[in-house]
Amino acid sequence: MIRGASFARAFALVLACAPAWSAQSADDRRGPGLVADARQPPEVLAALRVDPRTLPRAAAGRWKEFDPERVKLDLPAGMREVAVALSRREYAIALLGLQRVLRAEPEYPLALHELGVVYFRLQRYGDAIVPLERYLDVLPERVADTRVLGHAYYSLGRYEEAQAHYERVLAREPDMVEAVRGLALARMRLGDAPRALELLERVLTLDPKHAEAAAWKAQLLYDQEELEPARAAALRARDLDPSQPKPWFLLGRIEGELGRADEARAAQRRYEELQAATQAARGIEAELRLKPHDVALLERLVEATRATGSIARTREALQRWGRERPDALEVHLRALQVLRGLGDLEGARSAAKTLEERFGDRVEVWSVLFGFYAAVGDRAGEARAGERLRRLGR
Repeated sequence: MIRGASFARAFALVLACAPAWSAQSADDRRGPGLVADARQPPEVLAALRVDPRTLPRAAAGRWKEFDPERVKLDLPAGMREVAVALSRREYAIALLGLQRVLRAEPEYPLALHELGVVYFRLQRYGDAIVPLERYLDVLPERVADTRVLGHAYYSLGRYEEAQAHYERVLAREPDMVEAVRGLALARMRLGDAPRALELLERVLTLDPKHAEAAAWKAQLLYDQEELEPARAAALRARDLDPSQPKPWFLLGRIEGELGRADEARAAQRRYEELQAATQAARGIEAELRLKPHDVALLERLVEATRATGSIARTREALQRWGRERPDALEVHLRALQVLRGLGDLEGARSAAKTLEERFGDRVEVWSVLFGFYAAVGDRAGEARAGERLRRLGR
């Protein structure tokens, strides 16, 4: 069941915007893009080569009466299949489905919007702009749905256009956190550090746990040589998300300039560890956008996210790997080991419960569980595991 004020917005935000944007040359129409998996069906590979400018236009006024608020679940043929593909992170298949919908129903607004979001996810920023601009041509009053268009402009280095678009979005929804953040970064790129700082403060007022905004605030303060305020902001960003490399990098610089050599060296070492792990994870995630069920990539993603120390991202990576290999004992044993190693006792207990339920006839499982429950002081679990080991003849 779709919940929220608008089905259009609920569907449009199936994919969250990428947390990290990389500025590209304004001459690069598509952005860096991703390498297609040659094992994809030919029609899927063909869909990846389509220029969205070639998709048909609707007759003038075709959608002028369209009201996203009334769409509910009455969708054109193919849109439900697109939603399923998106839920499975099958972006190339979703792309094919959306192109088919738009050929059958030219400029159908929801498909236009989702096409832009999928292209953005595939890092084809120039292609993302095309359907999103068409969406606004069709439904200009729905500008608040198109924050991702500002992200696409920004990612191509088109900072003035990004700024103008974020301002349009915020005129409709002043408290949209990611639009405020986007506007802050656009202002920063355009050389207006004071306004960028004001906007980052606004982000942190709306969302006090926004680690990235705190890190950018620290960066701007450091650039202005305000070392103590920069240090305070960097410490806040680090505490909000210790797995984020940027605060550690800034702390390494700031502590060094403040004469704290030991602290600077420790922060620099941690930055280097996190940067390597984060870059590895991003590279794997990029490949997974076109190979979402590649178990080898998913296993590597688990290891990369584990190395960052992020419990939330490691849990997600383990869940994705586990969905592809639900009956593989080694996957579930690794989940218990990884989560315990990260100090995620809640997640480790959940992994232990899964092992009990799915592999309760395996001696080696109860042996591992006995050790786990004993180590964490779970006497009931330890006794249960010991009893099962005795019954299984160990």
